[in-house]
Amino acid sequence: MYVKELFLDNFRNLQKQRIEFCEGINIIYGLNAQGKSNLLESIRILSMGRSFRGSRTSELIRFGEDYFYVRIFIKLQEGDKRIEFGYRSNGNKVIKVNGNKIKSISDLLGHLLTVIFSPEDLNIIKEGPSYRRKYLDSCISVIDKNYLYNLMQYNKVLVNRNKLLKDIKEDRSKKSLLEIFDEQLIGYGSKIIVMRQNYLKNMESYMKSFLREISNEKVEIIYINSVGLKEAFEEAIIKKRLKERLEKNLDLDLKFLTTQTGPHREDFKIIINGYDSRIYSSQGQQRTGALCLKLSEFEILKKETGEKPILLLDDVMSELDENRKKYILRKLEGFQTFITHTTKKDLIGDCYFNIFSGIVTKE
Repeated sequence: MYVKELFLDNFRNLQKQRIEFCEGINIIYGLNAQGKSNLLESIRILSMGRSFRGSRTSELIRFGEDYFYVRIFIKLQEGDKRIEFGYRSNGNKVIKVNGNKIKSISDLLGHLLTVIFSPEDLNIIKEGPSYRRKYLDSCISVIDKNYLYNLMQYNKVLVNRNKLLKDIKEDRSKKSLLEIFDEQLIGYGSKIIVMRQNYLKNMESYMKSFLREISNEKVEIIYINSVGLKEAFEEAIIKKRLKERLEKNLDLDLKFLTTQTGPHREDFKIIINGYDSRIYSSQGQQRTGALCLKLSEFEILKKETGEKPILLLDDVMSELDENRKKYILRKLEGFQTFITHTTKKDLIGDCYFNIFSGIVTKE
């Protein structure tokens, strides 16, 4: 898989233009605030349907305009594919794949496979559980639509259960209705836990190899699941434990009027050399851990889909020492890669693009 052509219109500060890319390493260079990250963001939104920088879709419209439109042509093993994303300031959104409208962002996932490397990746290690859950859910959803379905259904049931908890405070007779929602939470939740434990185990094996090669350090991923199981177990056992936990925490749920246990409360720890990297690792160790995490995501995506994902490196080379920089460039060989940097002199690429005031010029 590789990007052949990108068309932009009113996206961020980028001028209306069509850009053709190389199959290998594409170096996007220029001064700060010229649009380098915006260019990668336009590719990523065609892949995931949202900004990797946490921006609202309405904020992606060029200042003074009322819409943006992006289109990409990609080459796959089975042929070409065209993906389009249009958005107006009134909230109207149109997403098409090969000319066919798709109904939701979930239907977009899997068409354009990308892995983004950015300085914000450090937050996966440094921030709280919700940040890691969001990252984990995103990774699994791209390769398993069943996971995304179970997650969406779980969240719907969770909202209804929490609403019922509040209703019970006013009318205790409604307490008997909890059993219906609990059964649904257990069904969807147990599937989510099984998929998470399998993905994290897979990710751990890749991370061990990468971290050993880069810095000769040891790493372990500990899945802090909502059923208190330290080892991987089958779905039937997880269902039983999740049911027990919901029953045990019912008084607590009614006290706080929210569901206190389940996949929505889970976390995972990255342990480097026996210590929780979030608390005890140096900045350098955390950065290396985040890099290995993203490389592992890339390897899993490649293995599960049979396609070569596109790599987007947004201003990460300046954060790496020479050893890590050389390592990641070796890993990128044979894959289409987009690297943003302030200068081109430090990097060897197949194509170079200068960006100034939102205009991209191929050299």
